[in-house]
Amino acid sequence: MQGSRTSVIARLPRPWSWAAAPLLVALAGGALWAGPPPDSADCEQRLELAVAAISNHPSVKGVPAAKIRATTEFTLGNSLFALLHEMAHGLISDLGLPVLGREEDAADAFATVAILEMKSEFTHRVLVNAAKSWMIIDRRSRESGEPMVFYDAHGLDLQRAYNIICLMVGSDPDQFDDLANEVNMPEDRRGTCQGDYSNASWSWSKALASYLRPPEEERVNYQFVYGKAERSLDIFEQAFRAAGMLERVTNYASKYAWRKPFAIEARTCGDSGAQWELQEHKIDFCYELANEFASLYKAHGDDTLMSLSPPQGYRPSVPLGFR
Repeated sequence: MQGSRTSVIARLPRPWSWAAAPLLVALAGGALWAGPPPDSADCEQRLELAVAAISNHPSVKGVPAAKIRATTEFTLGNSLFALLHEMAHGLISDLGLPVLGREEDAADAFATVAILEMKSEFTHRVLVNAAKSWMIIDRRSRESGEPMVFYDAHGLDLQRAYNIICLMVGSDPDQFDDLANEVNMPEDRRGTCQGDYSNASWSWSKALASYLRPPEEERVNYQFVYGKAERSLDIFEQAFRAAGMLERVTNYASKYAWRKPFAIEARTCGDSGAQWELQEHKIDFCYELANEFASLYKAHGDDTLMSLSPPQGYRPSVPLGFR
């Protein structure tokens, strides 16, 4: 689309049809929100608000309560990751930040580091679910015979999953040792993940340091819009509103001194995606993308990461190459 960044999930086959529950995970704090990070109990409470808001929706009639809750957590966590990914594109374009490497990778790193800095068990699950979604997408693509696209602006699905996990492991090797084991990450890569996390965290902090608003400066109330969701997608609008998803993300955006006003709109798009609109200077989030996340969970949400992960590979060194 002219004047917009590529969707974080631009290559997904378009919406599956299960409208199970939506979002909450966006309510965690830390680096994202002003003030101390909310603990897992606070996040759980907000999740319950989202679940309660949609519990009588026709789309979830007959669905076990535990399934609704798990799907909601998965959907909200992935939606938060997508919103922060798109915010990174906005910060890069608005502030003129340098990007060494692929911008899509930098945006994923921004979202991952931001969520890691929330420092709660709940938000750690957000990142595990974000990685899991890319593993499920990879499984779905292979099962449908979809060819790999090596020239895409985004990394391959499994690469995006492992990059999230690598930053998690690199941030705290002991805490995430079991996670590394589950996804068959070799010991030597776990060591280099610490360098990856250090580079990502330091680079984003350094790039944004001069644009942080002073603590005494009043925050700007940026605009957010919950567009009217059409048909069964209204379940996602209801949950977004109950969780205060867009309010939380715009509050995070107000940490920075944007050159132009920042905004977010959630709406029915007719297609699944999320993107940074350069000309309108806002994030467009499609309710269809939330539905997509719910559909991914329906397909393989109960599968373990181990069952979705490829076996540990072997990559011999190349005498004339470089690594």
